[in-house]
Amino acid sequence: MFHYADGYRMLENPDDVSKSTLEEWKDFLVQTYNKLINLQFKSQNISFDPELTKIQKFKLKKSNPNIPDILLDKSPGHVVDVPKTLKGSC
Repeated sequence: MFHYADGYRMLENPDDVSKSTLEEWKDFLVQTYNKLINLQFKSQNISFDPELTKIQKFKLKKSNPNIPDILLDKSPGHVVDVPKTLKGSC
């Protein structure tokens, strides 16, 4: 949820998010971020890969070395193929 809601922008430049006038989006990102780093989501052993390149990870860590690895790396667990869009459904 975090990455699909453009959480990368929050990791890359937190000031852009904090200055946003999109209050619901901003609140969602902040709340989801806090729940992720505080391990408040129930674990279901489903893996998630944010699909960040090595360069993206390097730049993020360089600009903010305190970004938790849980937000940058593929999580352990079973890989579940979840389609990003439903084709042909109306």
